[in-house]
Amino acid sequence: MTSRQPGSHPDELISASLSGDLTDAERLELDDHLLTCRSCCDTLAAFADERRLISGLHHVPAPSDLSARVRSGIEAGRLGSIPWWRRPGGVVAVGATLATVTAALLAIAVIGNLRPAPVGHATPSPSAYVVPSASVAASPSPSVEATPTPERAIALGPGELGYLSLSGASLEAGHLTFNNDATGASLSLGTVSGPPIAAALSPDGHWLAYITQKGETGANEVWVAHLTDAAVVRLGCSAEAPFTDRLAWSPDGSYMAYTLVSIDLGPTSGCPPSVTAVGRTDAWFFDVGTGERTKITGDGNAFAASFLPNEHLLISWAAETPWSEEVPLKADATPAPINGVFLPLISSDGNRAMFWSGTMASSNGQWQFSRGGMPQLSDDFRSAGPASPWIGTPLFKDLTPVGGEAFAYGSFEWATATGRIAFWNGAWTGPPQSADGTYPSQQDVCIGSSTSLLSAPACSLGLAGKGRIVDVTLSPSGDVAVTVGLPSAGIGDPPSATLTVIGSCCGGEGRVIGSDVQPPPWDGPAVFGP
Repeated sequence: MTSRQPGSHPDELISASLSGDLTDAERLELDDHLLTCRSCCDTLAAFADERRLISGLHHVPAPSDLSARVRSGIEAGRLGSIPWWRRPGGVVAVGATLATVTAALLAIAVIGNLRPAPVGHATPSPSAYVVPSASVAASPSPSVEATPTPERAIALGPGELGYLSLSGASLEAGHLTFNNDATGASLSLGTVSGPPIAAALSPDGHWLAYITQKGETGANEVWVAHLTDAAVVRLGCSAEAPFTDRLAWSPDGSYMAYTLVSIDLGPTSGCPPSVTAVGRTDAWFFDVGTGERTKITGDGNAFAASFLPNEHLLISWAAETPWSEEVPLKADATPAPINGVFLPLISSDGNRAMFWSGTMASSNGQWQFSRGGMPQLSDDFRSAGPASPWIGTPLFKDLTPVGGEAFAYGSFEWATATGRIAFWNGAWTGPPQSADGTYPSQQDVCIGSSTSLLSAPACSLGLAGKGRIVDVTLSPSGDVAVTVGLPSAGIGDPPSATLTVIGSCCGGEGRVIGSDVQPPPWDGPAVFGP
C-alpha cells in the first residue's frame, strides 16, 4: 500500500477500482477515504456512471465494402454535398466520438482532481456464491434430457435490492409482499398480524427467512418463504428479547438457524406448541431439503449465532461469562468452548468475526449485558483456527466504559467484501461520550470499516429523530439500507416504516423506497441479491 500525505486524494486507487485491479488492502484504504471525502465520492460516482454510459453503446460492424465505397465517394465528390447526419455511418460515428471525448475528459477530471456531480458507486465486488444452473435428470427412455430449474416466482440479481412490504387497513391483518426494487416484481407472502423486523436471503437466492411481530402480544414469528413456488413455512413463535433476531444461513443454503424464546399464546394463536417451559431460550434450525425444524439445544440459555465455512454452526450460551461452541448439525461431536465470546458473526471468508464480550445477566428470562458489554472485532484467526482463544478489538475506538457501564445490547452487520461494518440499536448504559450528550444514541446508525472501526463522526446518517431504527443491511458494494419504524398515527392504524438506501459514501439524504405513497406502508427490512 502506498503511503499518502494527510489531505491528499487517492486518484490512482479510484482509477484502479473501476477496472477491478485493487488489492484487498487497497480497497479497504479507498473505502476508508470515501467515508469522509465527499469530493472523491463525486469523482468516483461520475467516472463509474460514464463507464456505464459507454458500455451501453452498441457495436456496429463496418460494411465489408466500406473501403471501396469511401474511395468511390471521394473520387466522385458524392459525400461533399450530403449533410453529415445523412452520410453512411455518420450517427454511429459521431456517438462513438462523443463518448470517446467524454471518457477522455473524465480521465482528465480524475487526474486533475476535478469534481463531477455525485451519482453512485463503483461496480460491486462479485459474491462468493452463485445460483445453481439447470439440473439434469434421467428420463424413462435411454436418452438424457436437461430439465431446467423452475423459474422462481421472484428473484434478485447480483446486488439487486429486495425488500418486504406490509400494507393493510386499520384493525386488519396486513398483507405481506416481497419486492424486487430493480424490476418491480412482487411476491405475495400472505397475511401477518404485525410488521417484519428482520430478513435474510439464502446464499443461493432461493429462500427468504424473516421475522414478523405478532400483533400486540409481545411475541415474534419466524418464517421462511421459498422464492420459486411462494411456499411459506412458519418456523415458530418467540417472546421478544435482545439478540433473538439473528437469522443465520449455512454457506450452501441447506440450513437456516434461528433462536426462539418459548412463549404460550394459546391454542388459537397459530403458533406451534412450545416444547419447553415458558421463557427458555434455545437454538433451532430449519432443513430446506426435508422441511423439518429441529431444536438443537435444551439448556434454556442458548442462541444461534452464525455458520462457519465448514457448515458447522456457532451457538452461544448466555451466562455471567458467556461462551460459544462450534456444533456440527449432522454429527456427534464434543466441541471446545470459546470463552468470553457471545453471538459471533463470521465473515464470508471465515477469517474474522464480530462478537460481543462482557458480563451478562437475565431479567424475566431475557439475557443482556450488565457490565462491560462491547461489540468486538476479532483478529485474523486463519493460522490458529476459530477454536483458539479469540483476541478482540472494540468496534468503537472512542468509547470508554465507566464503572462497567457500556452497551446492554445492540446489533451489527458487515459487508465483508468491502470491509464495511454497521452498528445500530445500541442501548448504552453509561454516561454520554460527547459534549452535547447525544453520543452514543440508540437512534443512530454507526458506519465504519474493519480498518477504521467506529467513532462519533461516523454515527449519524441523518435518520435520528425520524423514528426507531428497525434494521440495517449492507450491500456487497457497501450501500446501506435502513428500515426506520415511524410513530403510529393513531390507535389501530396500520404500522408504517420507511426504507432508505444510502450510497456507499454515506452522504446526502439517500433514496427512500416508495416515498410517493401516503400514508406510507411498512417497507423493509431489505436484502441484497447474492
